[in-house]
Amino acid sequence: MGQFKARYSTKEEWLNMIPSVNPTQTKTTSVQNFYTSNFRMKGIAFYEAYEAAMESMDSRELCTNVGSMLCDFYDGFRSSVEEALYRIGARPTVVLLPSNYDIAGGFVWPFMLVNFCCCIIMLLKKFTDEVSYITFMINFIDELKEIIGYDANWDFPFDFKRANEIRTNLGSCSRLCQDTIRFIMEASRNLVKIDKEIADVCQYLCNALAWSEMHHFRLINDMLVKPKSPVLFRSAVSREVKKYIEACNAISSHICPQFFTCLAPKVALSKVDPSRFPTLIAVAQELQRRDNNFSTAGAFELTSIDRADPTIVHTLVKLHRKLMPHNRRPV
Repeated sequence: MGQFKARYSTKEEWLNMIPSVNPTQTKTTSVQNFYTSNFRMKGIAFYEAYEAAMESMDSRELCTNVGSMLCDFYDGFRSSVEEALYRIGARPTVVLLPSNYDIAGGFVWPFMLVNFCCCIIMLLKKFTDEVSYITFMINFIDELKEIIGYDANWDFPFDFKRANEIRTNLGSCSRLCQDTIRFIMEASRNLVKIDKEIADVCQYLCNALAWSEMHHFRLINDMLVKPKSPVLFRSAVSREVKKYIEACNAISSHICPQFFTCLAPKVALSKVDPSRFPTLIAVAQELQRRDNNFSTAGAFELTSIDRADPTIVHTLVKLHRKLMPHNRRPV
C-alpha cells in the first residue's frame, strides 16, 4: 500500500471520464461579455479579458473573463469553459475585437504565459489561507519568469478572495478541470503542436500541481509504509490504517493519480482528508522532525494534528525507534 506512481491516461479514458452537461438544463441569471478575436489578435483579446477581470464587480463577471483568458490562450477549452459558466448561471456573449484594435503600450507574450499559468493554478489548487496563497504565488511567478527568460515587475493577477471565487465557481466544473490537466500534460510531453515556451511552462505547471495537497499521504508513505514500521500493526491505529489503505486504493485506481486532488469528485476526495488519519500523520511528522534534528531526543510536541492523542503518538514514536533504531527517512 501507499506506493504512489504517476500515470498518463489514454485518449479513450479521458473521453469516458466525465459526462457532459446540457446547457439548456441550467438557468441563466447573468449575461457576460466574452472577449475573442481572430487568430492573429489572440493576445489582444487575452489582455482585454485580463483588464476586464481585474475590474470585475461580481464572481460571474470575474469567472467569465478568466474563462475568456483561458480560451484565448487555447481554444480547446471553449466547450468546457462554457459549461462551467452555465453551471454558475452565466451566459457568455461573444465580443469580437476588431482587427485594428490596439493596446496602449503594446502587448508582451510572456505576460500572457504567466497569467495563463496563474489562472490554471487558481482553477485547480486549493489554498487554505491568504498567507500560503501569497507565498506560493510569489515564488511561482518568480520561477515562471526565470523559465520564460523575461524579467518584469509583475504581481499575481488576483487577490486571495478572487482566487477562491475562481476555484469555487470554475474549479467546481469537472470537465474544465479535466481539460486543463489533459492540456498541460499533453503539452509538457510534446503531444500537441505548440511552442517550446508553452511546453516548458506546462511542464512546470505539472510539477507544481502533481500530488498537490497530498503531503500528509507522502509523509506517511515515506516514514511508515516504506520502512514497514511496526506502528502500522498496532491496534491503536488499526482503523486509521484501514482508512489509509482505502484512500491509497482510490488514488492508485484514478485515471491520473498524481492529479487526484485536482480531478476527483468530492466523495472520493473525502477519503484522503487528513482528519481520517490524525495519529498516523502525527507519528510521521514527529519521526521526520527527529530525523531532521528539528527536536531534541527527549522533547515531544504535537502542534499540527489536533485530533491525535499526544500520549498515543509519543508511545508509537518510541515503539518505532526501539524496533527500528537504524531506520531513517528513505531518500
